[in-house]
Amino acid sequence: MSPRRLGGLPGALAALLCAGIVRAEGAAAPCVRLTRAGTQVQGDVRICPGRYRIADPAERGVLIAAASGTRIDLSGVTIESGDSVPARYTGVGVASRGVDGVTLIGGIVRGYRYGIRLEGGRNHRLSGTDVSGSRRQVLRSTEERTDTTDRLDLAHPDVFVPYGGGVLLRGTASVSVTGVIAHGGQNGIGLVDANDSYLADNDLTDNTGWALHLFRSSHNTIVRNRAARTRRCPAPEADCGAAAILIREGSDSNTIAENDLTGSSIGVLLTGQPPVDRASVGNLVYRNDASFAGAAGFAARGSWSVTFLENRADSAATGFQLVRLSGGIVRGNTVIGARRAAIEVAHGGDTGLEANLLLGAPVGIDITAPDTGMPLSRGFRIDDNLLGGVGQGIVLRGAIDSRVRGNVFDGVGDGLVVDGAGHGTEVTGNVFLRASRWFIDAPDLTAGGNYWATADAPRAAARVRGRVSLLPWKPASAAGY
Repeated sequence: MSPRRLGGLPGALAALLCAGIVRAEGAAAPCVRLTRAGTQVQGDVRICPGRYRIADPAERGVLIAAASGTRIDLSGVTIESGDSVPARYTGVGVASRGVDGVTLIGGIVRGYRYGIRLEGGRNHRLSGTDVSGSRRQVLRSTEERTDTTDRLDLAHPDVFVPYGGGVLLRGTASVSVTGVIAHGGQNGIGLVDANDSYLADNDLTDNTGWALHLFRSSHNTIVRNRAARTRRCPAPEADCGAAAILIREGSDSNTIAENDLTGSSIGVLLTGQPPVDRASVGNLVYRNDASFAGAAGFAARGSWSVTFLENRADSAATGFQLVRLSGGIVRGNTVIGARRAAIEVAHGGDTGLEANLLLGAPVGIDITAPDTGMPLSRGFRIDDNLLGGVGQGIVLRGAIDSRVRGNVFDGVGDGLVVDGAGHGTEVTGNVFLRASRWFIDAPDLTAGGNYWATADAPRAAARVRGRVSLLPWKPASAAGY
């Protein structure tokens, strides 16, 4: 369109239209009707209600916020690619690049690699948009056989960014995402080099990869989101890299709180596997529910200084899986009915496992050092946990310089099991109530100053296997039992 054919319009507006940019301002501004991919808008824009079927093979974006401060109202609008094969979806529904303060409200965007993709800029606001049905890989795994091609790459952004998702924030700061819906795709919301974001009250259920994932993204707050049933490989306890919330590669000081992660392969996964990944440091995982997890409710692999506080992981294969975690805290959590172990630890150390309620599992707390050539597990503080209805309460194999203090063992098979490496473990102030086999099973251990539900010290000694000193012996009644 030439400026001559726009003779009735002001010169500035004619120039914008010639450049393919639609600018709408003022209460009386007309709505904008989409006709092609690459439509650039700025100002306060309302898209005309209706359904738009527009492909975006160049992946620039069907609708592009071209200037800072752009506000786009998609109320009553559906934007779709027209493709019917999720594994082939390409394009982006709504995009921005290098501008600040983009606001997007309402609407439905579906059938693209990314429903919304914002690159760079600060203070964007996304609210109430439905980006369900984004790109999704074909899965080949069955309950009988896990296909290795289904396993997700956790380390390389050049691989996982093309996976697609409902929303991608890349290189952004201080973005708010609330009330967004992203069902039935591979990924819900992805943060890559995105800091200080606020993601709250979004519905990201029933995806096959990651409902929320963070890569080199720090100081983000992720609260009250529904990310249930994020599952990939259907075989029991299969781990194909899927997780309701994935935190990796130097994503530090994030707060993950009060999210529904139930029925997922893994509820929260923090991973930093050298030399490929950097550890993520200082994350708080607080009051989330990851019950019925296929592999683990909460997992930290190669991480440092993570706090798991008052979370729940009932009926999971493993409640908490900690591999090479250093400087962590697992406190006040509840795990009932774990199929393998309530808390499972391999290597790592200087971590507190404190005041957890662990009921009905083969093992309550299992600390090992299975990999030869790696350091033993060390420096664990296992304090004030309640262990009941478990085959083995606390197991230390290949763990040194640790403390077991103030725990209650009730209705266990074996209470405390310690191998020769743990002969120097401090064991004091624990309450041993009921055990069907041994209260303590250890080749050599000092366990004086504990409380026993026996009439006297000789009767307690009869329920201990190994060279274990129980003196001074104290009755359980002295501890209020």
